[in-house]
Amino acid sequence: MDAVLPTAWDVEGNASILNVDSDGLKVSYTGPEDYQVAPIIRANHPIPPQCEIFYFEVKILDNGKYGATEVGFGTNQMTKDCADIIPTLGQEPNSWGYHGDNGYLFCSGSGRPYGPPYSDGDTIGCYLNFRNRIVFYTKNGVNIGTACHLPEDLNSSLYPCVGLSQGGAVEINFGQKKFEYLTMNNDDVRLEKNWLNIKALDIYYDELTKLLKDQPNNPLALLCRGKVCLIMGKYEDAHADLTKLLLIEPNNEAALRYRGEANFILKRCDEALIDLKNLVNQKSYDKWAADT
Repeated sequence: MDAVLPTAWDVEGNASILNVDSDGLKVSYTGPEDYQVAPIIRANHPIPPQCEIFYFEVKILDNGKYGATEVGFGTNQMTKDCADIIPTLGQEPNSWGYHGDNGYLFCSGSGRPYGPPYSDGDTIGCYLNFRNRIVFYTKNGVNIGTACHLPEDLNSSLYPCVGLSQGGAVEINFGQKKFEYLTMNNDDVRLEKNWLNIKALDIYYDELTKLLKDQPNNPLALLCRGKVCLIMGKYEDAHADLTKLLLIEPNNEAALRYRGEANFILKRCDEALIDLKNLVNQKSYDKWAADT
């Protein structure tokens, strides 16, 4: 049976003070001006168990009067318990949220500084890896770094969610168009829209490894395996493949970009900065490198 994927916002179960456009992708807060009100809307379907990796993006059309947009996910029980109003996404059990007003990450009631604040025009991505339990966010195509790890005992399906303050509006991208986070686009790795079966990636990884045994300096194979490792959370392996490629092709823009990201995730900030500077020098303008 094919996996049933999230494709739009949940129109039937959305909070009474939220308005969902006819395409099911844009949602706006139409309720009263009340700072204490923070309605949550979830996707029409949970992330299916076949999806060992899942990624989606949220475009901030209007951050609302108080800038209190929240991007994250929660269980079915959380969305039932908080059908209309909750204090904020991530402050209730079984919910997680990255907050636009202060850059904090909240996980089931516990909050800490995580990334930069975000506002009108920004695109926030959310990546969940159910094999190694890693969660990270992106801002305008830039990986912010690991946000948290999913609980070992998590046995409930998760729904992509967004929380809005008065006047707020967002648009969701479940893969119906290209992501700003280029690593998750289907350009040089076999992606199935916005979700991945890691078993299929394992097979692809093995195919690339076999090819590289016969052709150890094959640039395309090194690039593809490095990107597969990056998607799967094997950051050291990604770094090794991309470094080898850059010894062969020092000006390879994709390799500079992906190794820069791997260095950033591995907290090798000086090395990441060198890669990004080299990338900017290769192109008249690279939004990702400039923003990073």
